[in-house]
Amino acid sequence: MKPAFLILTLTLFFSACNFQSEEYKALKAQNDSLLRAKQAMQDELDEYFSTMNQIEQNIEKIKETEGVISTSSGDPELDSDGRSKINEDLVYLNDLLKTNKEELAKLKRRINRSAIKSTELERTLARLTKALEEESAKIALLETEIAQKDSLIAELGTTVEVLGKDIENLKTNVESKESKIQEQDETIHTAWYVFGTLKELKEQKIVTSDGIFRPKRVLESDFNKNYFVRIDARKTKSIPLYSTRAKILTSHPKSSYTLEKESGNFVLLIVDTEAFWSVSKYLVIEVD
Repeated sequence: MKPAFLILTLTLFFSACNFQSEEYKALKAQNDSLLRAKQAMQDELDEYFSTMNQIEQNIEKIKETEGVISTSSGDPELDSDGRSKINEDLVYLNDLLKTNKEELAKLKRRINRSAIKSTELERTLARLTKALEEESAKIALLETEIAQKDSLIAELGTTVEVLGKDIENLKTNVESKESKIQEQDETIHTAWYVFGTLKELKEQKIVTSDGIFRPKRVLESDFNKNYFVRIDARKTKSIPLYSTRAKILTSHPKSSYTLEKESGNFVLLIVDTEAFWSVSKYLVIEVD
């Protein structure tokens, strides 16, 4: 082979190798760029789905808390601590709902600006948006129901308080009336009796007489009422007179009483209390 031809052949060979090397480098650089773009896109998608998964988990938390609040608020024996816990849970729900709405809005803006277009992403975003709106409506309804219950409880509390005062006033009125009735009853059935010698009765102006031959008058002047013994006419059935002689000076139906001796002394036995006191509430008995 001629030297000139050999040189030309070698030159062409090395030129072809150099061209292939440059083309290889360009293709490799392009491939690396595509791989980086693919990885960046994958990372971006992973971040999107991570955010959406977190929002979905928070929606489940919201639902669980709503259920707890709904059950607790219906407890008729809910105390002040339980009511405070419900208020804290409602604040927690509203904060969590607000945070998730803000995160979802950010995510929508990022996806709209992104070169990635995915039907699955769009469907997931729409589903999460609807879920958050539904939970927002549920929380609002729950707050309204709790407020209505609180209002009703407050009204019932006021009603109970008013009824309590009315009952107390009624009780006081009834007690007052009962006391008055009792006083009137006692007054109606109160009677007075006294026994003593003629001298004692005259000294107290219970018996008066203008002369030795004039009949005695009973309870006609300003007599000493404190000298009498007060009794309940319904309950007093006998009056011991501690004397061997006794004479009733006031007017009482004879059929309503008897004078009997016990251990040598007279005892007045009232056999018909209503009839006995029907003429006079005062009983005057003269004894020796």
